[in-house]
Amino acid sequence: MERKSSTSPRLEPGENNGLSEDELQLRAQGHIGELPRQFTTISLLSFAYSVTNSWIGYSAVFVTPWFAGGPPAVVYCLIAAALACSIITIGLAELASAFPSSGGQYHFAFMVAPIRYRALIAFSTGWLSIFAWLFTIASACIYCAQICVNMATLFHPQYIPEQWHVYLVYVAFVAACTLITVFLSRQIPLLETISFFASITGVVVFFVVVLAVSPTKQPASAVFVRWDNQTGWGDGTAFFLAVGQAMYSYLAVDSASHIAEEVPEPGKRVPRTMWLTVVIGALTALPWTIAFLFSIQNLDAVSASPLPIMEIYRQALRGSNAGAAFLTTWLLIMYFGACIGCTVTTGRLIWAFARDGGMPYSKFFSQVNPAFETPANATMLAGVFCILYGLIYIGSTTAFNSFIATSILFLNITYALPQGVVLIRGRSLSLPVRSFDLGAFGTFANIFSVLWVALYTIFFCFPVFLPVTVGTMNYVCVIIIGVGVFIALLWWCRKRHDFTGPIIGEINALVPVPTTDATSTTNGSGTLAKHASPVK
Repeated sequence: MERKSSTSPRLEPGENNGLSEDELQLRAQGHIGELPRQFTTISLLSFAYSVTNSWIGYSAVFVTPWFAGGPPAVVYCLIAAALACSIITIGLAELASAFPSSGGQYHFAFMVAPIRYRALIAFSTGWLSIFAWLFTIASACIYCAQICVNMATLFHPQYIPEQWHVYLVYVAFVAACTLITVFLSRQIPLLETISFFASITGVVVFFVVVLAVSPTKQPASAVFVRWDNQTGWGDGTAFFLAVGQAMYSYLAVDSASHIAEEVPEPGKRVPRTMWLTVVIGALTALPWTIAFLFSIQNLDAVSASPLPIMEIYRQALRGSNAGAAFLTTWLLIMYFGACIGCTVTTGRLIWAFARDGGMPYSKFFSQVNPAFETPANATMLAGVFCILYGLIYIGSTTAFNSFIATSILFLNITYALPQGVVLIRGRSLSLPVRSFDLGAFGTFANIFSVLWVALYTIFFCFPVFLPVTVGTMNYVCVIIIGVGVFIALLWWCRKRHDFTGPIIGEINALVPVPTTDATSTTNGSGTLAKHASPVK
């Protein structure tokens, strides 16, 4: 089935009709700009960091490393995750510099893959990315709901929350994020900038307060040396499983790439933002983590708490419920900013994928609302999915949490997959001239990314605790199989006939390319790739 191109009328060679370089580059990749370029350098960084927000993200998931080895595992798993995610991120950032597009990873995969396989690779990558981001919205919103419910128990100990109570609060957060993203799209850069500065201020305030007020401090040996593995696995396996959970702290570093079409000079600004997000994340998460570990008064009470970070606040503030509620509310506000950012990113991703024909009813979901200048239909789809998906939480929190773990895995697979294609085809053949060029280090980054993600594709299927019970089962394998079957059926039943990816066949009409060297050609980005040749 032939799909209508999204490009504007054909331009003669050398003609640009007054279009900016950003627009020319976008059109060379098969698209036209439909969203306003409203993000500045600082608002882009604010947006990307607010989504990842490493120190508050780790505040939600440090409990797994805690059970894997106690406070030392909490520290060392965070460091290991930071190093691994930094390398994976810079490899992804190089691709974002070469092919800036709201499609992100599926677009990168399409542009670097051999012509024969590019549609299938891009289609699979796109759906993995979409599911990962939908689960990421769910993980952020459910944590916000858990914070609210557990703050109620702080002041009303007799209140025993049920899972459907948490679900209803979760629905409120999902709905609020969806409506803000659709109807206040022009205010998103400002809102995320406020969230960014609230987070940076918050980590300083929290760091000072818990260290200054806590009555006693844990000895250094308890924080850095005294290993306490409660998982049932050997120490080595438990450590690697815990590092996988710690990677949640650096999850969603691709968010900046999905608003590339709303940023001036995305080839320069997006990759810089991506690696800065990880750097700032590490510089905030590690000091904060060490500070709260030193400030804990009762290790057993933290282990038994349904919301460990709130119990740590309460202990550090000498048992003050009011003080713990204040810090927890601040944390909630910052997490809500992350929820909004996740919703924005997911809506843009679904819209971009629909624009290229990858979604059912692509024409509907590829529309941009002219009044609000935002992909409203795609964003609403994300909200509805998350509300329905959240019903799983009522039946089984373990199954719900397995879906959340899958978001870490799926996103990292999409980070590594295009890097793997680049390795197979060769970097000089696959990548055009770009602002962010890793040079010789790029090969190492790509190899590391592929091997690390391949390793964790196995580890994420392991249960965290042994022996395995109904309450500790890991459903990641089931989810992987289910998502794989869904993608395969959608591809073979319909999309293999009408999904072609971006329309990039008229590159020379948009951006003139020298043809004096018979060994040079464009590679789909509209810029010259040295010594490249088409792969059939």
